[in-house]
This record gives sequence, structure tokens and C-alpha cells, in this order.
Amino acid sequence: MLNETSRFTVVGEAATVGEAVALHQQLNPDVTLMDLNLQAESGVDAIRQLLRQRADACVIVLSTFDMSEDIHRAFEAGARAYLLKDSTRTEIISAIEAVHAGERYMPPKIEQRLVERRARPALSAKELEILGLIVQGRSNKEIAAGLNITEFTVKGHLKNIFLKLQVCDRTEAAIKAVWEGLVHLQPETFD
Repeated sequence: MLNETSRFTVVGEAATVGEAVALHQQLNPDVTLMDLNLQAESGVDAIRQLLRQRADACVIVLSTFDMSEDIHRAFEAGARAYLLKDSTRTEIISAIEAVHAGERYMPPKIEQRLVERRARPALSAKELEILGLIVQGRSNKEIAAGLNITEFTVKGHLKNIFLKLQVCDRTEAAIKAVWEGLVHLQPETFD
């Protein structure tokens, strides 16, 4: 799509974080479109590396993920815009032009997801860790043993998680965690 317009020149494409960082350094693009999912690597990590390499790097996330945590992490890492892959051609071009001009670009749907996220109390690192283990299907006993804490402590964290996520049980917490991008499911590998 970008090659079809005379306004832009695509100077490179990368499939991994390492390739993206190396090409960015070599080609020094005006604007970088970044997916959040680079062959099981994090586009957020790539954004951080690009900005360490060049503080004024202009990065636009182009993703299928519209979950509030993914959006938050991308902006926190330094992205200047966040678009979904089903964005219109006009919207993508407008975002590129805005970011190139030094502006941020946020479609209403993305802005709404961030507003929803800000309204929810933040989970602590330990709560996120426990939530990830819940999503994996671990019991309180397994979580306690794995984290070297008591089951009573696990239950206390679960109570806080349920309150913060406004859910009633583990299943709802797991669903909301995945839905909002707090935890990503990792594909199973079979031997």
C-alpha cells in the first residue's frame, strides 16, 4: 500500500527485533511502522531499542491487538501512534504524516481503550505474575509453591486482583487478563 503512493518510500522490512534494530540503524528511516508481534518477540522491546539507538525515532505501532495493556505498553515504550491493521489507507497515511511532523496520532477507539485502562487500578508486579499463572491454569497450591509464598498470601493477592479487575472468580480474571492484554497466551509446543 505504501509503495503505491508517491509520498512515501519503503526502505526496509524486518521480521525480528534484531533485524528491525539493525535496519533502523543502517537505514535511518523517517518513520517506522512496528508490529507488536515479531516472530514471538515483542515489538515493544524493539521500540525501546530503536529509541535508545536514536531518541527522536518516530515509531507507529500497526497491530491486530487492540487490548488496553498492549496499547499502554507501546506508548510507554515511546510509540507516537497506534493503529490497528484494519485501519483505512487514509488513516495510515494521516498517521504517518502526523508522526513525521512531530505529532502523536491516536484514533478514537485506541484513545477509548487507554481511558478504560486508566480508570482501572494498576496491578502490582506480583499480582500480574500470579494472574499469568492463573491463565496457565495453576492452582493456588501450585502458585504458592512456584513463588515460594503461602497459599494464604496467594489468596490475598487474588482478592486484590478480583477487586481491581472487577471480577468474581479466577475464570473471569483469566478471561479479562487475556482480553485486555495483561497476559498473553503462549502457544504450546509439542515434542
